[in-house]
Amino acid sequence: MRIAQLAPLSETVPPKLYGGSELVVSLLTEELVKRGHEVTLFASSDSVTSSRLISCAPTGLRRAKDIPATRWPAYELKSLLALESMQDQFDIVHNHMGYSALPYLRNLKCLSLTTNHNPVKDYCADIYLKFRELPFVAISNAYRRLNYPAELNYVATVHNGIDIGGAVDLRSQRHNLLFLGRICPDKGTVEAIEIARRVGVPIILAGKVDDNDREYFETLVRPLLAQPDVEYVGEVSAVEKAKLYSSAIATVCPINFDEPFGLVFAESLAAGTPVMALRRGAAPEVLDDGKTGILSDTVDQLVSRFIEIETMNRFTCRETAKLLFSKERMADEYEALYYQLLVNQQEKILYEGCLT
Repeated sequence: MRIAQLAPLSETVPPKLYGGSELVVSLLTEELVKRGHEVTLFASSDSVTSSRLISCAPTGLRRAKDIPATRWPAYELKSLLALESMQDQFDIVHNHMGYSALPYLRNLKCLSLTTNHNPVKDYCADIYLKFRELPFVAISNAYRRLNYPAELNYVATVHNGIDIGGAVDLRSQRHNLLFLGRICPDKGTVEAIEIARRVGVPIILAGKVDDNDREYFETLVRPLLAQPDVEYVGEVSAVEKAKLYSSAIATVCPINFDEPFGLVFAESLAAGTPVMALRRGAAPEVLDDGKTGILSDTVDQLVSRFIEIETMNRFTCRETAKLLFSKERMADEYEALYYQLLVNQQEKILYEGCLT
């Protein structure tokens, strides 16, 4: 199969530090190449891939200090124009860029598929609804339920996959809690620090601070970093991230929004580390309450149930991640979906031919 993967341009593929959807795109692309497909990746020029790379920006745009955000749409447009000019080379185009690609996808001669990695917000909902007939994939049943389930043409739900990696020392001594992700109100950074203080366990914070979250960080988070048992290590690489997961008692995720999937949940489980999360979005799909994590409705409940972490089996956490959230499983599902869309297209062509 000839497959185009249309990546977001805000980060390199795979991301050098933070970047959820870019990591998913990379893992899917590399797995499809392994299976013998002819894959073309539209991404930044510093992306690393075994597929054919079509360079659409000099680097991940968030790290390009000489490219202001006002110019980012120009690079997205260049990417879409390149895709349009090459469309005859593909059987299917898999869009991970979001709503900006939809007008181009409708006019392509080849098939397209869009994975919605981010919630459909009010400011862009009308765009999605304008192209509602295009095939969409949800990354969780919760996402599908909360993002125009009756209006958009969801053809499947495919959970994100992760690289389970090599052996993990599940018997190692662990001494701290971990918060990993964007430092922002939605992810509950302040609440994570509160939980750690109340259960009397040190916490390590790792993640990026976006410009629009800078005030939150400076006014609410930074003062808490003066506490002796709170350490902020900034953004981390994949290798550093794996070490943080495997040295934590639990990963704390007191999310204040409906998480579309939660790569942090799956990555933590792969390291044998249970997760403490508020019951929002896809958290109940990824975590098995009482077995691979604690799901509660309030911070107070998470604190009161912290003792349950000691009873959770790290082997069970890791095996759950292997079974449900591997990159191989994700590729299996997307590959089958590509083939099904192609079969549907051929059946439609045959049916229309019979009518004429």
